[in-house]
Amino acid sequence: MKVILTIEADELKLAQLLSKFSEKYRTTYTLRRKNGEFLMHISTDNFGELVRRLNHLKGCTFKIEEIHGGGILDKLNVNLTKTNIDALVGRTTVAKTDIDPIDGGVVKLIGELWFCRPEYDTTIKEGARVRVVGVEGVSLLVEEVKS
Repeated sequence: MKVILTIEADELKLAQLLSKFSEKYRTTYTLRRKNGEFLMHISTDNFGELVRRLNHLKGCTFKIEEIHGGGILDKLNVNLTKTNIDALVGRTTVAKTDIDPIDGGVVKLIGELWFCRPEYDTTIKEGARVRVVGVEGVSLLVEEVKS
């Protein structure tokens, strides 16, 4: 099985975990830094054990980006699709109200009104073009898009 994971963890602890895991289960992997996280490509027949070990690593979070298992799994495999609120990150729209750090504001995306706050401590004026950069609770975090 070949898996691509995005991992956020302490570098030393992750290196120790992967060293022991790859030695015991004879797996191959590559690990590289990507935006403050690690991107790992791994080939293993013991993926469940790897997940168990990652879950025991204090402060470790990970996300499965792709899985290729061979045979029928590869025929059925598709890239993971963002759904629901995750699908809003990266989209651009127009501010329906002023958006300030204290009171927030409103944007309309995919036909729905969303409460939002600016990512930085600046006020974004009504009518400005904004991009969704994250989600915090039930609020979108937005930044102004400069033309």
